Amino acid sequence: MSEEIDNAALNVPRAIFTTMVLNGSTGFAMVLAVLFCLGDPETVLKTPTGFPFIQVFADGTGSKTGATVMASLVVGLAWCAVIGFLATASRMVWSFARDRGVPLHRYISKVEPRTHIPIVAVGLVTIIPCLLALIYIGSSTVFEDVVSLSTSGLYASYFIPCSLLLWRRTTGKIRPYLSAGPEGDETNGQTAAAQAIGISISEDSQADSDVAQPLLMWGPWRIPGVLGIINNGFACMYILFVLFWSFWPPATPATPETMNYSVLMTGFVVLFSIVYYYVYGKSQYMGPLIEHQVRGFARKEL
Repeated sequence: MSEEIDNAALNVPRAIFTTMVLNGSTGFAMVLAVLFCLGDPETVLKTPTGFPFIQVFADGTGSKTGATVMASLVVGLAWCAVIGFLATASRMVWSFARDRGVPLHRYISKVEPRTHIPIVAVGLVTIIPCLLALIYIGSSTVFEDVVSLSTSGLYASYFIPCSLLLWRRTTGKIRPYLSAGPEGDETNGQTAAAQAIGISISEDSQADSDVAQPLLMWGPWRIPGVLGIINNGFACMYILFVLFWSFWPPATPATPETMNYSVLMTGFVVLFSIVYYYVYGKSQYMGPLIEHQVRGFARKEL
C-alpha cells in the first residue's frame, strides 16, 4: 500500500507510530479495567457462556443487558478490524502475485478494469478463511492448530526484515540518505529517486515495470548508529523468544487434544515454499516489480 501513498517514506512510519501509540495506550487502559473487574479467574475461565470476556462484562456490570451491549461493541470492533485485515491481505496477495511470487499469479494479479479492484485477490483472501472456519465443525483441535499458524507466521514475517536490516546495518551496506538533486536539476532528482527505490533509470518506455535492484538507502525516518543496531537486535531476540514458546503446548502432560501442532503447520508451509521456489518460483520471481507509474510518484516525492 505504500506505493499508493504520497511521501510514503515519511507518512507510512508516522502512521505506524501514531497507531502504536493510540492503540497501545487505549489497549493498556482496557487491560487495567478488565483486571480490576476480573474477580475469580477460575470462575471466569469456566463460564457457561464459553467466552470469558463476556463473563467479565457480566460480573462488572451486574446486568445481562449491560454485558450484551459491551459484548456487541467488541463484535463491532472486530468486524471493523476484519475489513482492514481484508484490505491489507488482499493488497499484499495482489502485490506478490504481480511480482510473480505465488502460484497462479497470472489470475490473482488481474485487476477489474471498471472498478480497478483486484477482485480475484479479494475473493481469495475472503473465501479461504471461510473454508478454514468450516474445520471447526469437524474438530476444534485441528481448527486451533491451523489458526495457530497465524502467530508463528506473523512473527516470522517480522523476523525476516528485522534480521536482514540488522545484517545490512552491521555490514555497512545501506547508503546514506540523499534527497533530490539541486533545484531545477531534473536528471539528478530522477537519479536520486531511482536510487532511493532501488531501480535504475531506463530509456525503454515500452516496459510496464522494472525489477528493483538490491540497493538500500536510508530514508528520513530512522534510528541512526549504535542505537539502531541495539533496536534491531532487541527486536530479533524478542521475536525469536516469542516464536520459540509459540510452538509449545499450553499445558503438560500434552495429549493429542491439547498438543500444539503449530510447529508442524509452520514446517509444512516453509517446506512447501522452498520446494515451490526451486521447482517453479525461481524461474518466475525475479524480485519486487516497480511500475513506471509508481516510479513517477517516487520521483515527485524526492
